[in-house]
Amino acid sequence: MKIAPTAALPLLLLLLLFSPAAMSSALAPSGTDEHGLGIYIVFVSRADYVDSPDYDLALLASVVGSAAEAKGALLYHYSGVGFAARMAPEHAARLSKKDGVAVLKDETYGIQEDGRLPRFFEENV
Repeated sequence: MKIAPTAALPLLLLLLLFSPAAMSSALAPSGTDEHGLGIYIVFVSRADYVDSPDYDLALLASVVGSAAEAKGALLYHYSGVGFAARMAPEHAARLSKKDGVAVLKDETYGIQEDGRLPRFFEENV
């Protein structure tokens, strides 16, 4: 999914840098845990999007298998944008195939020495 650079880049950088999922010491590091689960940030831009954790749970349940599993996986609701969740890479891949959904592995991205953004941003924003 292509996102307009002027609208998404500042928001994306802020979310990645100040993500409660990334900053919370109560959560596992953003790499995979002992069960192979990782933290992913999910951006939703769909016509039917409702800014609600319940919408996020329903979308997440469609790939993880049940509402109970989705509730355990949902970490944070970003108002008007999407959510952060702990899930298996295959669930993230299935979710990213849905229309209007972009899924990013929760990682720290920095500005390169030459002042450019990492290649990921140049290709996807």
